[in-house]
Amino acid sequence: MKKIIFLYSLLLGSLFANENQLLFYGNCIACHGELGKKVAPHMSEVKGYYLMAYPKKEDFVAHMAQWLSTPNEKTAQHKEAIQKYKLMPYLAIDLDTLTKIARYIYENDDFGVLTL
Repeated sequence: MKKIIFLYSLLLGSLFANENQLLFYGNCIACHGELGKKVAPHMSEVKGYYLMAYPKKEDFVAHMAQWLSTPNEKTAQHKEAIQKYKLMPYLAIDLDTLTKIARYIYENDDFGVLTL
């Protein structure tokens, strides 16, 4: 019985560990990846600008999630991208989900290939 509970907890942990990755790939990579027409800067570039402004994880995640909830040219970290690609459109995604996505971006650098 202990083995079953242990395996079940590992499975659940794995599912939750991948939730942020799935949210990122499901919502961001189409525009911020390398495939297809360039309509936005690559996510590694966006992450670099945010890390320069907010190196601490808590600040990075909070500011990125807030900006994603209401994209604004005045508070953008990468103003050159707005000139090149225009302002990111409003996303109908709740702040909790955007926080999970921002956390995934801070913690990872695999912005091209989805691995589960």
